[in-house]
Amino acid sequence: MDERLPQFLHRPVQILWFDSQEFIMVMSTIFVAVIVGGIIGWAFIGALLLFIPWKRSKPRGFIQHLAWRWGLVRFPHYPGPTQTRFFE
Repeated sequence: MDERLPQFLHRPVQILWFDSQEFIMVMSTIFVAVIVGGIIGWAFIGALLLFIPWKRSKPRGFIQHLAWRWGLVRFPHYPGPTQTRFFE
C-alpha cells in the first residue's frame, strides 16, 4: 500500500492557493451563496473575502481552537472552555 506524505511536514495541505480549511470554507460559502442567491449570497461572499485575510493573520489551528472556545468541538483529554482551573 502506497501512502503519500508531503515533502515538508510543517506546511499545511494546499489546494489551489488555499489551505485545506480555507478551501472547505470557500466551497461551502459558494454553495450556500448559490442556493440563497441575491444580496444575501453576495454578502456571504463579501464576508468570506474579509475573513480569509483575517484568518491568515492568525496562527495555524486557530479555527479549531475558536470552535473549542465556542463549545462546538471537544478535544479529548482536555478541559472545557469554561474551566478556570485544571489539576493533572
